Order: sequence, then structure tokens, then C-alpha cells
Amino acid sequence: MGRIDGGAQVDGRLREVKSALFLAGFVAFLLSPIVSCLSRPKEPLRIGVNAWPPFELLDLARGRGYFASENVDVDLVDFSSYTGILRSYHQGNIDGFLATLNEVQIADNFQDQPAVILVVDYSFGGDALVVRDGITHLKELRGKRIAFEESALGSYELERILEIGGLKPEEIIAISRLPEEAEQDFHKGRVHGLITYEPGLGRLLRTERARILFSSRDIPGEIVDVMAMRRSVLNQRADEVRRAIRAWFRAVEELKDHPHAAAAEMAGRQRMTVEEFLQALRGARIPDLAENRVLLGSASSQGRLHDTATRLAEFLVRHKLTGKAASGAELIRADFLDAM
Repeated sequence: MGRIDGGAQVDGRLREVKSALFLAGFVAFLLSPIVSCLSRPKEPLRIGVNAWPPFELLDLARGRGYFASENVDVDLVDFSSYTGILRSYHQGNIDGFLATLNEVQIADNFQDQPAVILVVDYSFGGDALVVRDGITHLKELRGKRIAFEESALGSYELERILEIGGLKPEEIIAISRLPEEAEQDFHKGRVHGLITYEPGLGRLLRTERARILFSSRDIPGEIVDVMAMRRSVLNQRADEVRRAIRAWFRAVEELKDHPHAAAAEMAGRQRMTVEEFLQALRGARIPDLAENRVLLGSASSQGRLHDTATRLAEFLVRHKLTGKAASGAELIRADFLDAM
């Protein structure tokens, strides 16, 4: 038997080790984006909300652990007004928000127009024109100073008040103010009335010599709050969005089945007592899943929300509140309710 060259054997083994190390490194390089993607914590869905009692159902869903049990991470981002929500959406800081349908319809406000995936509530008395004692008819607003938020909702309400009251815009003094500023102006006597909503509405009625002259009860079905989400999020994170919607409807059912217990959890953030919060909720109708399906429709038939969107779009364009208003067909994504 011939001798084995120990040096050659070692060199061969070294080459094998180097080859194995190179192969392992190359595989690791190829897999690193996948591993990184899998190990990177998923960003939460960020939803913008402002102060409106029905919107607190999102916080109830968080507090009761409905988001967690549906295996979806949701961050609720609070704003004092819709103006702040819109700014944050433009900056890419939130993925979606709750707002009135006519706000979402204003195409001029969006480069990335969101889609509507569910109806949160109908206002039925929760939005109102509050005036000083002594003003009893809409015609008596002539020459008066009226504060309102110059958003699509505030402008829409003001226009409807003038239409129903038989007044022309130049016959009143309309003052653009944020809700909290308008409350202060009313308190200090700088304005004769203001357009506001809960919880500010209830606060004014409790603490000021004020009365409701006009409310969303006078225009039933015209002020609709919806959940709107960025379309790229709907395309890339559809399953998470559906999980969040399921958590929302669990909160809706909880409020329906145990109103006092649910209100006790939600009232604190609005700085209201449980009874005050329940009273504020009476100013809105919150549709469940079955009613949402009727409102949004399906791929084969349009729901009632399409008719509402058509009426609002015509109003927005006619009164030059936008150059183009999105139709229901352009906005509404009923398919996110299909798997509920």
C-alpha cells in the first residue's frame, strides 16, 4: 500500500470546508431578505379618529381585546378635528380614518383617495346648530354670526340650514372656526350660534344658555360616517383589514347587548358620565353587519349608500365645495364584508 500524503489530505479537507462555507454564506445571502421580512415586526394598522361617541367603539374593541383575539395590531390615532386627520393622511402617517362620507368624496382633497369599507353610523341628532335663547326660527339667523368648521361636513350643514331656512349665504355672517374655538366664541358671546356635534353639543346644552335650532334629525340619512382605508393597504394587507372589521362588529354587538357596561368603558375618553355618553349615542344609529351589507351592496347590486353618495356628490359640486366628487362606485368596497 502506498503512503498517503497528509498535506494533500489536509488541503483537500480545507477546500471542502471553504466550499461548504461559501455555499452556506451564499444561501444565507439569498435567504436574508426573506428572513428579515419574516423577523421584522409587522406595522400596526393606524386609524385616525376624532371626538365623536360612536367612534369610541374602536377603543372598546381595543380595550376588550377584540383586535388581539382577531390577531391584528391596530393603533388608534386621536385628532381634535377632521382637518388634522386629512393632514396626517396626506403625510402618510395613518392608513385609514373615520369620517363623514362627503369628506371622503372630495376628490380635490386626495392624491391617494381612500376606499369606503363600512358604515360606522348615521347621525340622527348628534350634529346640530346651537343658538342662544331667543332665536326660535331659522329665518331669525339673518344678520347673525354663525361659527362652523369649514370642512365638507360643516359647509354641507351650513348650506342645508340656509336652504331649509330660505336664507342666502350673504344674509348671515359665517365664521370659519375649529370646533373647540367655536365653543369658546359661543361661551364669550362672540357668536350667536355654532354648528357642532357630540360630545361638544351635549356640553354646550348643559353649561350654556343654548338650544338646538336645527339638527341631523331634520335631514335623516344625509350625514353618514364611514371607515375609509388607503387602497394600497387594502391591496397589501387585506386579511388584517378584515380582522379589524370583525373586531369592530364585535364591539357593535357588545354595545347592543350590554350598553351600560360598554358605555362605562367608552365614556371616560370623552370626559362624560355613562348616562351622558348613552344620551350622546342616541344621536346616532350604528348599523350592524347585516345592515352594512344592505348599505354597501355587493358585486351584483349596489346598496343604499350608493344613492346617498350620488345625492351628496351632486350637492358638493353644485355648491362648489369640490371640483369633482367621487361616486359610490368609485369609493365603496363591499367585498371586505364578504368573509365576515
